[in-house]
Amino acid sequence: MAEKRKKVVLTIPQKIEMISKIENGASRKQMCLQYGIGETTVRDVLKQKEKLLAFATVSNSVSGMKKRKTMKKSTYSELDSALAEWLAQERSEGTPVSGPNIAAKAKVFFDLLGLEGNFDASSGWLHRFKKRYGIREIGLHGEKLSSDQQAADDFQRDFEKFVMSEDLSPEQIYNADESGLFWKCLPTRTLAFESEHKAAGHKSSKERITILPCSNTAGTHKLKLLVIGKSKKPRSFKGTRADNLPVDYFNQKKRLDEPADFSRMV
Repeated sequence: MAEKRKKVVLTIPQKIEMISKIENGASRKQMCLQYGIGETTVRDVLKQKEKLLAFATVSNSVSGMKKRKTMKKSTYSELDSALAEWLAQERSEGTPVSGPNIAAKAKVFFDLLGLEGNFDASSGWLHRFKKRYGIREIGLHGEKLSSDQQAADDFQRDFEKFVMSEDLSPEQIYNADESGLFWKCLPTRTLAFESEHKAAGHKSSKERITILPCSNTAGTHKLKLLVIGKSKKPRSFKGTRADNLPVDYFNQKKRLDEPADFSRMV
């Protein structure tokens, strides 16, 4: 009894490659042996020649075609086209675009185009959209900061000894970390078409506030967020008392790119 042949599903590039070989003199039997397929599959591929070539010609992504096995189109092709055009325009202007940006815009276009159905801009939909159009994430600018790994290891070891000597529980250990929040700063990475080998950066806004989050190690107690800005009474606070805010707000006249003095605020 002959051994059952393992089912093989060719990718679109493989189908086009096989068509080209047959047109250049290769026999159908040779193609069956080379690709591990039956003669029926070869005949079906040859019948789809025009459709396959047309599909490959208008494909939006060369890399996306490499693993593509069917010519099935998106359920919302009109939405795809509008979204791709919007993304191309945003990237032409150098605007950084993230996955959540695309998902949110997709919902807007879905409503504007008056499309019907239960559209969900899920992570799976976003993955397939990026794959169809050869979209991937690239960096805009910036460089990896160096760090003193040895100093970090020494601190961790000494701190663990201290915790053990004092018999401290996770509920008793708090961590506070001062940080600058550049609230107008654009992302440093963007989604882009495969034709873009690099993306021009942009001047980052220096407008910032200083924040001090603090909570215990167990995560059972979180202190109210401390925020330090330049203005004593920012315009955005108009009509609102500072003590009604969900944060403790203080102002500091000195430059915010200098270390903040928290001693007078405790």
